[in-house]
Amino acid sequence: MSLDIADIGQGLQFHFVRTSVPYKDSKGTTKRLKNRNRLHNSTTRTDSIPQLHYLASYPEDHEIEIERLSYVWAAEGITYPGNYEGATIRDVADLYIEELVKRNMVISERDALTSRFEKCQLHNLMREICLLKAKEENFLQIVTDPTSSSSVHSLASSRSRRLVVYNTSIFSGENDMKNSKLRSLLFIPVGYSRFSMGSNFIELPLLRVLDLDGAKFKGGKLPSSIGKLIHLKYLSLYQASVTYLPSSLRNLKSLLYLNLRINSGQLINVPNVFKEMLELRYLSLPWERSSLTKLELGNLLKLETLINFSTKDSSVTDLHRMTKLRTLQILISGEGLHMETLSSALSMLGHLEDLTVTPSENSVQFKHPKLIYRPMLPDVQHFPSHLTTISLVYCFLEEDPMPTLEKLLQLKVVSLWYNAYVGRRMVCTGGGFPQLLSLEIWGLDALEEWIVEEGSMPLLHTLHIVDCKKLKELPDGLRFITSLKELAIGTNEKEFQKKVSKGGEDYYKMQHVPLIRYNWPQEPENNEVN
Repeated sequence: MSLDIADIGQGLQFHFVRTSVPYKDSKGTTKRLKNRNRLHNSTTRTDSIPQLHYLASYPEDHEIEIERLSYVWAAEGITYPGNYEGATIRDVADLYIEELVKRNMVISERDALTSRFEKCQLHNLMREICLLKAKEENFLQIVTDPTSSSSVHSLASSRSRRLVVYNTSIFSGENDMKNSKLRSLLFIPVGYSRFSMGSNFIELPLLRVLDLDGAKFKGGKLPSSIGKLIHLKYLSLYQASVTYLPSSLRNLKSLLYLNLRINSGQLINVPNVFKEMLELRYLSLPWERSSLTKLELGNLLKLETLINFSTKDSSVTDLHRMTKLRTLQILISGEGLHMETLSSALSMLGHLEDLTVTPSENSVQFKHPKLIYRPMLPDVQHFPSHLTTISLVYCFLEEDPMPTLEKLLQLKVVSLWYNAYVGRRMVCTGGGFPQLLSLEIWGLDALEEWIVEEGSMPLLHTLHIVDCKKLKELPDGLRFITSLKELAIGTNEKEFQKKVSKGGEDYYKMQHVPLIRYNWPQEPENNEVN
């Protein structure tokens, strides 16, 4: 995609106007921004927009996750849903990204499944120009490898309020974080590099954004001085080497985004620090954690994303009040969970779009499955009406889930993983799954027969069938799904391999698919057929 000087000039002439414009929320519903701010182009002003400056702060050719970027922008006050009636933080960011893509300043393609821009990057020329403009305005400072094309500035003399660090060898967390006016500090790991952090955040009292991806801390302890950052709105410890979280986290009452998906390598105790974080929109908890403390989450009424909610560490009834949730990942763990209670909670989440249910490895269900699960899915009325994505893992359902799932009319993505269903027969009926785009079936060890009736899944784009050891043949109904563009098959069963290979007795069912991927260790030698 080319980028000319006119595009660049337009890019640096955005400003805000009061207007009323349509936009689509994450459910695809068209709404209007009433008398609010919107990106607009003007030839009369040359205010460069900070959104572009932030995009330029990432390494060259780096793919930027728009989900996380949206919260960084919101934490800095660059975008905020309060200016947009009924929109989430992500909805607002999508508006800006869409505008920048239209003007050929940002490279991105809509995801086939979500219909959203999920990742993006700046044109290299646009990035260099934005970096020059950012330096001129003292907007940000980048610390990177001295041999790279990007400039390296002196930390000691910096007046910038935003610091972005790519490289560990020339940065000392203890010595170089002396700027008391710093508002944003982002660490972006390059390759396998990890940042060694100091023990003191006291000298950064105005910090709004702190991204510590992949950081290492002395003794594995996140310093208790983190609690002094009372203005913090964004905190990420994604993949950070942390084994201890301080109770002082409870002081961070302004947080919008909190990512605790740390890389501890051991069970970690998460203190009960969340109940006063009333502004939280995004909360991701550690996967591996001890259950020494019950987490009170019922006050988090503004949550839009909740990752790794454990039924052992928290009360399922806390979900009842989280009516703004769009994404929910549940770890089923412990004894005494009544699935009716969980079904009741889910039925109240009217905005929920993405649901993942996974029993944890330590769950008693592996010894006594019926203590904590029911052998069938809840009735359709217990599912949120706007659900677009559902993933079921290790659920050991005894009744075919398809008759229920195919009636959820908004579903676009369904994933059944690792004995989510343990029955022998599965049926997708005609007219079912009218919006489904992606179906993944992995590790259903007991599945022998799968029937797909004509008229089922009319929009299906991607199908993965992997490691279903007893599946005898592909469903004949696949040949009626003319929308199918990608089929991936993975198996070690020689007889099944022979059937689905080119010239095999099942190949006619799939020969209309443009891209077929085979994934097995031996023949056929060609693992991809176009």
